[in-house]
Order: sequence, then structure tokens, then C-alpha cells
Amino acid sequence: MKYSSTTRLINTIIFAILAVGFGILGIYVGIFIAPYVWNRMNDPFGNVHDGIGWGLAAMLGAFGLAGMLVSLFGLFNSVRSLLKGNDDALVRKSFSCYVAVGYTIGLFALLNAIWLYRLTSSNLGYDDIGFVIVVFALVAIISLVVSNIPLIRMYGESEELNKIMRVITGPLFAGSISVFLIYGISFLVLNGAASAYEREAGLIEFGIGAIFFLVASLLSCLAFFGYGKADKKGVISKANGVAFEGSILVIGAAIVFAGVWEYLNQTNKNKNFSSLIAKTTPSTNANYLDFCVMSWIFGGLLIILALFLCYSTLFKSGKEKK
Repeated sequence: MKYSSTTRLINTIIFAILAVGFGILGIYVGIFIAPYVWNRMNDPFGNVHDGIGWGLAAMLGAFGLAGMLVSLFGLFNSVRSLLKGNDDALVRKSFSCYVAVGYTIGLFALLNAIWLYRLTSSNLGYDDIGFVIVVFALVAIISLVVSNIPLIRMYGESEELNKIMRVITGPLFAGSISVFLIYGISFLVLNGAASAYEREAGLIEFGIGAIFFLVASLLSCLAFFGYGKADKKGVISKANGVAFEGSILVIGAAIVFAGVWEYLNQTNKNKNFSSLIAKTTPSTNANYLDFCVMSWIFGGLLIILALFLCYSTLFKSGKEKK
């Protein structure tokens, strides 16, 4: 037995704290605030949140929910390692969840640095964009570098590819299912909106967004469990790679759609402006075309990357290996 009972207990406590911390952020902001921001409805606690945009609340909620799901998986393996004191593999699985938490933080920061910076800066002030981008870029770099070091030390660079891809796919699934939950709950809540336009616009946005991220979460879930099965069999399966890359493609399409949605609602002067990123809804004095352009660029790059990786997986990787 390589890991002591004390190490296993401390590991369990840390993951419990992480799960609770992320859970408070994700559940409170993502479930009890975000669905009620769009048309300034009272939340379940009787509060009205019209000082923030729906996008900011959804982003913070998704970050919290994703971190909670990853931490819960680490907690699950930590508890199992306590119950099976001679199984060091379970401890390594829980340790890999620290890497997944780091990837979750890094992904959140990266998205804010290159795409969602407007959600934060527009709620602080228009002069803070550069500062916000730099801070998030630094956090993303530090998180990804710090996470990659233990991942490579645990699994090597290619010897245990399925395990590495499982660690990478976990945050992708957690993030996708979290965004789907927020879109889906917002869709259900908005059915009772008072304004016909807000209800119509919101239901279109939330309904289409929920479909995108439902598909992405299903694909990433198939890849996550597929990599686990392939690891037990000692094979490398092309199907897992295609599912992983397909989830990236769908997310890229969702990001492009977000940019198109924002652009159409800004240019349609005959209707109230219904924005994903403005502080209030409706708003007619905001101009966030940089969000639209970055959505098209970033989403388009993700689609191109996913198609390239899918082509490489199908035609350049050779046969499945044992």
C-alpha cells in the first residue's frame, strides 16, 4: 500500500470542501439567480436581479456546477479509496480529479480571456476590458501549466492515453451538462414571463442553446465512459475520439450561434434589444459587436479544430490497437 490512510482521509476532506464550495456558487447563481435574470422576475428568495446580465450569471453558475461535478467524482473515488484501503488505483483516480479541477478553472479563465471578457468588464466598467483579459489569461496559463505537470507525471505522455483523455474529457462533460441545465431551467422558468417579446426571444435562445449543449454533453459522456472501457481492454478506439471531437464541434457551433443571436438582436431596431450580455433586458443603448465577432472567430476555430482532429482520428490513426 503506497498511500496511507491519513492521505486518503485528507484527500476526501479536500474534495468535500471543493464540492461544497463549487456547489454553493453553481446552485445559487446558476439555478436560483440566472433563470430569473432575463426578464427581471423575482427569484425563489423574492429578490430581483437586474444589475447583471443573464450571461454573467449563467457563466458563473456553469463554472460552479462544473467544478462541483468534477469534485464530486473526486470525492466518490476518495471515499472508495478509504473503504478499500489496499487499492492505490482509486487514490490515483481521485488525484486525477485535482487535475480535472485545474482544467475546469483553466478553461473558465481561457474562455473569459478570449471570448467572454465582456461579461465581466461590462458589469465593472467599459475601461476594464484590457485588465480583465490580462488577468484571465494569466490565470488560464497558470492553471493549465500546473495541471499538466501532475497529469504527465501520473500517466506519461502517451503510455496511458485513455486515462489522459478521460481526465481531459471529464471537465468537458461537466461544463456541457452544466450549461445545458442552466439553459434548460431558464427555458422552463421563462414560460411564465410577463413580456411576450421577452418570452418569445428567450425561449428561442434558451431552447436552441439547451439542444446544442445537450448534444455536446451526450457526446462527451460517451467519450468519457468509452475511454474508461477502452483503458480496461487495453485498446485505443476511434469511436471515443470521434465522440470527443464531435462534442467540441457542437460547442463551437453553439458559440457561433450565440454571436449570430446577439448580432440579430442588436441590428433589429423594430424590437426591444434582448441581449445575452447586457446588464438588463431589454436594453437599447448597448453595442457589443466585439462579442459577436469573437463568437464567430472563436466558435469557427473550434469547428475547424474539431473537423481536423476528426479527420486525423478517422484516416491517420490507423487501426484500433491493443
